Amino acid sequence: MSDLYAHRESDEYLLKPEHFAEKKNRPKRWDCLRPIIYTSLAFVGFIEILFFGIFFAQVTRKTPERLLGELNGLVGDFPARRVIFRSDPLAASDHKTEESRNATMNNWLSYMPRGNGFIAVNQTERYTLPPPIKQLGQDTYSIAVFHQLHCLYAIMSVYDDLAAAKSAADLNAHHSRDDTHSNEHPHEQVHVHSHDHVDHCFQYLRQSLLCCGDTALEGQDPRTDNPGTDGTGAVHICKDFEGILAWADSRRLVDAKHN
Repeated sequence: MSDLYAHRESDEYLLKPEHFAEKKNRPKRWDCLRPIIYTSLAFVGFIEILFFGIFFAQVTRKTPERLLGELNGLVGDFPARRVIFRSDPLAASDHKTEESRNATMNNWLSYMPRGNGFIAVNQTERYTLPPPIKQLGQDTYSIAVFHQLHCLYAIMSVYDDLAAAKSAADLNAHHSRDDTHSNEHPHEQVHVHSHDHVDHCFQYLRQSLLCCGDTALEGQDPRTDNPGTDGTGAVHICKDFEGILAWADSRRLVDAKHN
């Protein structure tokens, strides 16, 4: 071997061959980190799958039908409360004076919200709803309970107009029994239309409507192009009336019935 390359042989043997074998067999850093990296990636993937699964379930989950609630979940869910029905002397007027009628009107207005219970709904085609009421450049709906209160007050107002032309003595002439819904004389048809009885009905029906708080959304009256609703076409979440009727009939005290 020439002197030019003689130093290479000696340099190569400065490190023994065993050193190269040890270096080859020594575990690389990647081999140590690989399990940690794979475990981390698997954990991140699991979290992503879990997150998207929860998100998908929330998006596709159907809103449960709430008793006397709104079918599409467009109206808030309200808690149930225990309420005792109590007498309200301002629920009906004295059918004589304008002062009394105004006091009764203000009393009823206290049960109405500003805007009279009309709300706007966007993208109505996405929901099970009747045609909307077009007003103020928006698609709007009436919350049923406020429409019901409005109608009941209108009946009472008309009654006040009629009663003003009659004497209280005439209307009270047949008021000889307690004006309550009872079963004391189940075979007898009773038609007593005294002020006291009608006042009781106005008050009782109002309390019943407030108790139910029907929030179904009502759309455009199909009989007219003028903005307004007659309540038809809306889907209400109701109790099974036929089931209630059958249950009561099977537990009847007598066979006769009357209005």
